[in-house]
Amino acid sequence: MKASKKTLKKPRLFLKKDEKISKGLRSLASLQLKAALAELKGNNVSPEPVHNARIYIKKVRSIVQLAAPALGHVRREHLMENLHEASTRLGPLRDSEMQVQSLDLVIETAGLLPEPFSSLRSGLADIAKQRRNNDSRQIPRVMEYLQKTLKSIPDWPLDPLEGKDIRRRIRRTFRRGRTTLEVCQVSGNQELFHTWRKLVKQLGYQLQITAKFWPDSAADHITSIEQIGEYTGKERDYSLLIQTMKQGPKSRASEQLISIMEDLMPALRKTALECGTLFYDPKPRSFIEPLDL
Repeated sequence: MKASKKTLKKPRLFLKKDEKISKGLRSLASLQLKAALAELKGNNVSPEPVHNARIYIKKVRSIVQLAAPALGHVRREHLMENLHEASTRLGPLRDSEMQVQSLDLVIETAGLLPEPFSSLRSGLADIAKQRRNNDSRQIPRVMEYLQKTLKSIPDWPLDPLEGKDIRRRIRRTFRRGRTTLEVCQVSGNQELFHTWRKLVKQLGYQLQITAKFWPDSAADHITSIEQIGEYTGKERDYSLLIQTMKQGPKSRASEQLISIMEDLMPALRKTALECGTLFYDPKPRSFIEPLDL
């Protein structure tokens, strides 16, 4: 495992009012990609840098989604494929580390003593360590995808983009999240719930990108999305941990924790959907109306 690096400064993720949209989006995408590359420099597979790099990649994907009208279908899909491939290769690293944290959280939430679960925790920690050792070879490939995307940014044909295009894209993201939420409310489909979680997150990044053009920098909207993300993220992490534990050797400790998490997850989904219902109450046109762009 590589030694931890000092915390890197987070790059800007908002358009400035005095810059052209095309220049601003190119600049933001470049900043995020350079930050991701800096986190992974030296084949770094430590948990925090990998987590940060994946977040930066997701932010670039949100930027590409906003720029879609000018990029065109073929170029956009090529960019999204590269970014998706980079994120996917980092995913198992993030998940294996997060499962150790999820185990600690569920033990704490249930008010249990940690000692009976120490063997189970050690097993998950060993899996995470092995994943770091095995997947360090993935980092050069991930960086190749990111560098290729970074080099392409000056050629992005974004000059025709106008404020109305960005407004339409955010309205579209909001509408998709709203529609998916409505289906989630009548369906217990876990993958659909996961899709909704990603749409909420995408909207959150797009609100951050355009924050300077919203009243109060869209603070209330962003706070609501962060609250939804807390519940949906925890539900997702518990789901992944359950899958791992069910694939491993059965024990009284594992069965107890699986049972606890399976009891907790419906409440997390319910709370997230309740928060989502409030947030997505406005119709898309009403939601986007305050955006002065």
